[in-house]
Amino acid sequence: MGGRLVRVEHVEAFVTPAPPHVPVISCHLENGKMFTLYYVPPDIVLAINKLQDSGYAEPGDRESIFELLLSFNKILEELGSFVDRVIINELDRETYLYTATLELRLDSIRIRRRMIPSHAIYLALVSGKPIYVDERLVEEQERMERDEGFGASEP
Repeated sequence: MGGRLVRVEHVEAFVTPAPPHVPVISCHLENGKMFTLYYVPPDIVLAINKLQDSGYAEPGDRESIFELLLSFNKILEELGSFVDRVIINELDRETYLYTATLELRLDSIRIRRRMIPSHAIYLALVSGKPIYVDERLVEEQERMERDEGFGASEP
């Protein structure tokens, strides 16, 4: 998209209390606005809450790969040395699915990988790296929610 980037200051992950119980990630932005991803994988919601120690409990005794990663500090440190930042920067107007760019740094080489936004957000959170949203997407989401009464989702 190529607009100005707005930094995410805080991430909330939850399942809406009213049916149909939609898994959601809300990104609180530095400009006071909110950017929301709907229909994210429930495993990511649980893992983000476990990472943030929010007390949001998993309904069983099985862990996802996302939660398991939290047990391996050395792997997370190594991962953090490569992750530079995450940018949510694309919306497919046919499917209304967002895409994020994960920027990696390997010495002097910069690598960009297109990712599912919730997965990229998780990688940024576990590695302590910044998350940004293209301001045009924030404005477009606000317009869609106002005009059409819905938000775009991710895979």
